[in-house]
Amino acid sequence: MYDRARELSVPFMAGSSLPLAWRNPWVEYEIGAPIEEALSVAYSGLDSYGFHALELLQCMVERRSGGETGVVAVQCLEGDSVWKAREDGLWPSDLFEQAVACIEDKEQGAPESVCKQPAAFLLEYASGLRATTLMLGGFLKGWGFSGRSEGTVQTTEAFLGNDPHPHFSYLSLNIQEMFLSGKPQYPVERTLLISGVLDALMDSRFRRHIRMETPHLNISYRPAEHSPIRPTAPRPTGASLVPIVPGRG
Repeated sequence: MYDRARELSVPFMAGSSLPLAWRNPWVEYEIGAPIEEALSVAYSGLDSYGFHALELLQCMVERRSGGETGVVAVQCLEGDSVWKAREDGLWPSDLFEQAVACIEDKEQGAPESVCKQPAAFLLEYASGLRATTLMLGGFLKGWGFSGRSEGTVQTTEAFLGNDPHPHFSYLSLNIQEMFLSGKPQYPVERTLLISGVLDALMDSRFRRHIRMETPHLNISYRPAEHSPIRPTAPRPTGASLVPIVPGRG
């Protein structure tokens, strides 16, 4: 689909609503930021919600110095090996703790005890960046990001509203803007890369959690120079909070 759209010079957008979610507190890297480490946290199905958690991660790290140059290897871990990887320094404990701290909807207690089926996605980028996504169903019901740049950690909760699911309104507004302008609001290469990453991660899982090299994911792109249509407040307000009542217009 991507190759055909480029061949026909057709504007093409895809992807998750997470990059368009409310952020609390607001975090947005300047283009060219020297991002050293990054991590996102989420919950639920590894392929279904894992896609959204990876897009949340990618919409942040694609803004790093040099732009996006692709992913060279991935690995999926599950169960006790997730926490063993933390002990071995394969993913940053401090970024995890800060990302979890900013999420409101979570259970009390240590995640090692509460989360019965943890999973970790380990990503190695061609630029040398290493990033992690943790799927912690049973422990939290939210989305978070934490990144380190020049030794400073920035963390945010990506918040999605409930009924009437206003985050989809922002997704639709950006699609409409593409129809009007003929220009995508953000690069479809983000979704192309993350779809390939998720596919390789599920292959890693199937192959008993081995590290998978991904030379086919040498996807390079630059982040959008302009900001898409999205909320800048920490939480939904006004009409975004009004539930849909069946039978009413």
